[in-house]
Amino acid sequence: MMSSDIEKMITPAFQFGAINENVLLAEDKIEIQVDGTAYKGNGQAWLELIPRPHIIMYCEFEGIPLNIALPVGFKQKPIDSFTFGNKAIDGFIISIGGDAPKEEFNLRWCPRSEPIIGRGDETTEIQNIIFHLFNFKDVFGLESIELKAEPWIVELRSLLETSDRFKQLKENGGYGLTHIGILKKTDESLFSGKEAADALHALRFFFSFAKGNWCNPICPVGFDDANNHAWELWSSPKDPWQPGQTPFSWFDPHHSQQLVSLFPGFMSKWNNEDWREALHEVIYWYLNSNHSLRGIDAGIILTQAAIERLSYEYAVKDRKLIEANGFKNLRASDKFRLLFSSLDIPIDIPTSLSEMTKFAGQFNWLDSPHALTEMRNSLVHPEHKRRGQYSDAYFEAWNLGLWYLELALLRICGYVGSYCNRLNARWVGTIEDVPWQQ
Repeated sequence: MMSSDIEKMITPAFQFGAINENVLLAEDKIEIQVDGTAYKGNGQAWLELIPRPHIIMYCEFEGIPLNIALPVGFKQKPIDSFTFGNKAIDGFIISIGGDAPKEEFNLRWCPRSEPIIGRGDETTEIQNIIFHLFNFKDVFGLESIELKAEPWIVELRSLLETSDRFKQLKENGGYGLTHIGILKKTDESLFSGKEAADALHALRFFFSFAKGNWCNPICPVGFDDANNHAWELWSSPKDPWQPGQTPFSWFDPHHSQQLVSLFPGFMSKWNNEDWREALHEVIYWYLNSNHSLRGIDAGIILTQAAIERLSYEYAVKDRKLIEANGFKNLRASDKFRLLFSSLDIPIDIPTSLSEMTKFAGQFNWLDSPHALTEMRNSLVHPEHKRRGQYSDAYFEAWNLGLWYLELALLRICGYVGSYCNRLNARWVGTIEDVPWQQ
């Protein structure tokens, strides 16, 4: 495909409107099976954003007898199968309506899981994919950046409407399309629908780690080598934008080069089966911990579970610094020290953390691993002798744990360059080199 064709393609694949506005994805024939009889109708697939994002099928039928429609609507008879187009979609009814005397029946069908293959299948041959990012960071000056990691290349772009949408999101919250991207092979060869889904799954965790909460590619559309619309996945965004709450992370939106630098190392680790499982778990816990509205005390616990998981993967399975039984017998603080010291991440309690520094002097904490695990133990063990005494330092411990987790993930992915230090940053644009470069 020529570059001019790609330029034309980098526009939203659906008619996304203002923030929180529902989007029509497809119209097609519907068929349901009830008691072995097929009933056909017409349907629409929508991405609904408020109050909770999900894919919904709106279905209209004629000629369904009342003695079938009513038991189905009141869940006394099951729908044995549901197809949209020729795609079977497992799900459930969330509402019904219609005109019984005219044998008109309508329902709203909610798929049980996402994403949904709306067009094509795992074997479909694709050359380019357009995907959509909702609520990504307001990357300063971004027109286009290119992320490369063999065999993939990703181009990410803001829209003409991006600046206005960020203003609306910050005022009203919710969901809005802020960026679009194109995914293709570096040699522009064809790839399958399964390869596409796997790559998009990796991008879900990459962009989410960069943002600090969930940010998955939404409703990707694949085009074949003749630029025909060949493949779709229907999906919905996860985390809403909270007014007054900007998610914090290591990635500074004024420095898009940070994404470019991380991408190859991240994808290299993701392509390793063991590391993919570890990154999946650790980033999942990181994103839940980084969501302060879910509770800072819970965040302290989740962050340290993620650090311990990362330490095991790195020290035992990857570098073989210690055997599994030996690792199991270590104190949690020593598991942390083993990871941080091996990765050239400092273990001293930062002097900027005044409450933790005060408690360290009072209770003879040796370093950050000692402080973090002591505070975690006071939260999870009801018999702990100092339970409830460290509450003044909870915020600092939560932030420090996230700082360590971000740095450990960056280092394991071979990252070098600048980052936003959450312990010191006071405004967007403040960056420093990662510790192993200093």
